[in-house]
Amino acid sequence: MRHGHQCPRPSKTTPVRPVSNIQGLLLRVWAVPIAVAVGSLGWPTSLDSLERQSLSTWGVDRALISQTISPPLSNGRFPLRISVNHKDTPHPSSIQYTIDSSLQNATAAVLEHYRPDYGVFVAIDPESGHLLAIASHQREGTPEHNLALRASYPAASVFKIITAAAAVDLGKVQADTVLPFNGKETSLYRKNVLHHKNNQWTRHFTLKKSFAKSVNTVFARMGIELVTREHLLAYAERFGFNQSLGSDFILDNSTFQLTSDDPWLIAKTAAGYTRETTLNPIHGAVIAATIANGGYRVRPTLVDALIEDHGIILYETPPTTRIRVLASKTTDQLQEMMETTVRIGSAKSSFKNFFRGDYSEVRVGGKTGTLTGLNPPGRYDWFVGYAHRGEKKLAFASLCINREYWHVKSAYVARKAIEHYFSVDPS
Repeated sequence: MRHGHQCPRPSKTTPVRPVSNIQGLLLRVWAVPIAVAVGSLGWPTSLDSLERQSLSTWGVDRALISQTISPPLSNGRFPLRISVNHKDTPHPSSIQYTIDSSLQNATAAVLEHYRPDYGVFVAIDPESGHLLAIASHQREGTPEHNLALRASYPAASVFKIITAAAAVDLGKVQADTVLPFNGKETSLYRKNVLHHKNNQWTRHFTLKKSFAKSVNTVFARMGIELVTREHLLAYAERFGFNQSLGSDFILDNSTFQLTSDDPWLIAKTAAGYTRETTLNPIHGAVIAATIANGGYRVRPTLVDALIEDHGIILYETPPTTRIRVLASKTTDQLQEMMETTVRIGSAKSSFKNFFRGDYSEVRVGGKTGTLTGLNPPGRYDWFVGYAHRGEKKLAFASLCINREYWHVKSAYVARKAIEHYFSVDPS
């Protein structure tokens, strides 16, 4: 049974209209009447063969879906229907998306209520890679681009997930390993990183506490002394930086650069204390999904099926492709760190009194990240994480950018989404 939202079937003359008027789906993007996908191969020999041979029959595959929906999607327009042409005969069809309309509405409403200067919330099923919500908000002006598709945002301390994953996976540390540091938790000074000396002011945190409190000096020293430049590059690649994620639509690639063996550069990069490492919000959700599902990177998928007006399935998303990124014992350690972040760390205030009643058995983990960015200008606030109760799981990335005033924290936006998704009656 398909869980995605099946879009309505307007005629070719249907005017462009906000998606908020279409079956209550608040996508913050707009519908277009019809885009055209051109199939290249012949007609089916029988209707019975259509589902089994949809690609060879109709010539519709993931690449063609991406080619068709990406231009309008990147410009804040959401195609509801396409026409598949065979031998100059059009077959108007509806796109069935993986979006959970209830969750989409809830997260869009939270952003609309608190009105950060810029806001993005992305949710994904960590097992299948199906996108469940893509909410994009801009406080002023008319949105010209879908903010969820961009990768101009500094990853900030979210990159500590990759540094921690590398250190644990390489057998250098565990969540309970004690690591000394000098200085404030949020500061980063050369002398404390490159010339560490234990003294009466030295503090000793476990790795999971350092992760939860986002202690820059600890992660900077780990990058130099335990992980090294070579492995930072390798694990960034494992997690999907500098490459396509294999999605069925085009999105900007997250970028990771570490072109020098300079220890200070390695230190800043490992701690996420640089604008050079950027993160796409959808990629952020994929990273969280990798931790939540035991170490597999999934392909983000938006289109569940393409259904011709007579009910024929012209395209169906293929079985989930998953790439092993980490050992499951490594993700167990990372989950411990990320859940400590919510309980006692940098996301604690956003989840105050959360674990009660309906949510007492919901496990939530995440990583915060803050840094000043330039495109768009403002203070960037990330919360990338997951939640699950039993077999029900959600991975997400929340980003709020504020220029002068804090309107809402990204972790609080995520909390409201989690509350909705795991409520007994989300309606």
